[in-house]
Amino acid sequence: MSIRKKIALIPAFMPDETLIDLVNELKSREFDIVVVDDGSQDDFAEIFERAENSAKVIHLSSNKGKGVALKRGLKFIKANFEPPYTIVTVDADGQHKITDVVNVYNYAAKYPDDVVIGCRKLEKDDPIKSRIGNSITNFLYKVTTGSRLSDTQTGLRAFSDGLVDMAINSEGSRYEYEINMLLDFTRTNKIREIPIETVYINNNRASHFRPLKDSAIIYSQFFTNKISNKNKKR
Repeated sequence: MSIRKKIALIPAFMPDETLIDLVNELKSREFDIVVVDDGSQDDFAEIFERAENSAKVIHLSSNKGKGVALKRGLKFIKANFEPPYTIVTVDADGQHKITDVVNVYNYAAKYPDDVVIGCRKLEKDDPIKSRIGNSITNFLYKVTTGSRLSDTQTGLRAFSDGLVDMAINSEGSRYEYEINMLLDFTRTNKIREIPIETVYINNNRASHFRPLKDSAIIYSQFFTNKISNKNKKR
C-alpha cells in the first residue's frame, strides 16, 4: 500500500518572519511544502530565500492574487508529486495553528474523496469585518447550494490528489477563487468541517483582503453561480 504524502501549500504576499516559523514547523511534522510568492516586492526576497531551506518556493513575476497563487501551486504539485497525496492549504500570516493544520490534514487523509475545511468560531471580540463578511458569505452559500457551512472564508482546507483538477479549474484570481472552489466541490463531493482555533494577529492587519472591493467580487460569485445552475437545468 502506497504511503500518502503530506503536502502543505502556502500562498504568500509580502510575508514576515511568521512564514519562516510556519515552514519550519511544517517541516518538523514531515510535510513537503510548496510556497508561492505572489509577486512580493524585492524587500521580501530574503524571507523567501530562507524559506527555501525547507520548502520549494515558486515566484510569480507580479501580484496576481491568492487564487492564481493557489492554482499555480496546485499545478506544480500535480506535475511534481506522484499520488497518493493530500494537500492542505495554509495562510502565511500565522492565522492557522500547526495543531489545526495537522488535524485538518489527518481528517482529509482519512476521507480522500471529501474536502475538509477548518472552521473558526467567530466571537464578538474578533475583527468586525471578519464576522460580518463571513456571516454574509455563509448565508449566500446556504441560499445558493441548500447546504450549510459555518466558515466559508477559511483558508485552511485539505483535499486529496483526486480533487486537484477540480480545484485548478475553479474560476477566480483573488479571494473569490476560494468561494468558487467550495461551490464546485459542493456539487460533487462531501465537505466536512472540523473546528479550529481563531487566531488574529494585530487585529488581522497583515491581511491583504480589500474589504469593499474583494467582498463585492466574492458576493457576485453566488449570483453568477445561481444563474449558471439554472441554465444547466434547462
